[in-house]
Amino acid sequence: MMIRRIMGLGATTALAVTAPLLLTGAAPADATTTTCRGSAASVSAVTYADRLVRAWGSGDTATAGCYASTATSRTLFGQASPGGIHWRRVSTEGAAGTIYVTYHDDARGGNLTIGVQNVGLRAANGWHAAYTAKFTGEPKAWNAGQWADNLVRAWGRGDTKWTAYYATPRAAQQLHAVAATGGPHWTRIATEGAAGTTYVTYRNDVTRHTLAIGVSNVGLSQGDAHAAYTVQYH
Repeated sequence: MMIRRIMGLGATTALAVTAPLLLTGAAPADATTTTCRGSAASVSAVTYADRLVRAWGSGDTATAGCYASTATSRTLFGQASPGGIHWRRVSTEGAAGTIYVTYHDDARGGNLTIGVQNVGLRAANGWHAAYTAKFTGEPKAWNAGQWADNLVRAWGRGDTKWTAYYATPRAAQQLHAVAATGGPHWTRIATEGAAGTTYVTYRNDVTRHTLAIGVSNVGLSQGDAHAAYTVQYH
């Protein structure tokens, strides 16, 4: 198992996510048939939403199906399966017996708001209380070109944290061997696919060097981090 942490800013809350090395896009669990052990009736609405987002983030459909209604689970996994590791809680507000907990996607932009019924309104065991999920400004999915663009931007500004997020350790090492800070002068000039990999090529407008980033299509489709796994610099 590999423990990843959602990278947050300032004093806002970062969520720890435990996920397998390779995450699969399983179908969302049906809240009406999921067996949920114990009780969640005493869990605060904020913690409840955090647990749901962690479960969705790691692709844990069974756990997500306990905290979410069937409709909410399908909304989440319909957006992305798994949800990824980059969600940061940014606000909480209550209205008419519901606590609305909002998270920001630090990697792609956009927000997710989870509506959780207050403790007093839940069924006896407390499960399936997250009954609404709404995305705003969140992209449905990234293609390989967008993923590679984000990696090149992060490397270009010398951001080692996000370079390490988008690339495998080996690919990040290859980039940093070229330069600690790649600079802002890279333009994407070609994208082509071969044998499960999309190769995205950039040219430096100043030096005229080229950089080819290989992105795993399988890793990208499964929502995993580190989808860029190979770098060629000429």
